[in-house]
Amino acid sequence: MVTLGALEPGELVLLTVALVGVIPVALRYSDEAKWFTVGYCCLVIGAIATNAEALFLGDLLNFVEHGVGLLGSGLAFAYAAYERRESLLGAGSAGSETPEATEVAEG
Repeated sequence: MVTLGALEPGELVLLTVALVGVIPVALRYSDEAKWFTVGYCCLVIGAIATNAEALFLGDLLNFVEHGVGLLGSGLAFAYAAYERRESLLGAGSAGSETPEATEVAEG
């Protein structure tokens, strides 16, 4: 029989912080921040899987922890950064030319 004593205190603290952190992420959700939200939710899934693997389905939940939790969050955060960069570059080049750039283009 598996007991709650199999859980490590550090992993329980990680789970608690991750679950409490969902509140501000959900309250500040916007379309612009959707990939950040996806990445954070992947981290929460990973934290849940980390704790649950000590109780049951160890191998499967270890895969979920690393595949969904870590890999999924990394990909989501990388795409969020890429999308943000593209929006900033697109906004910066749409009508904010400096006088020097206009002179070069005309000259």
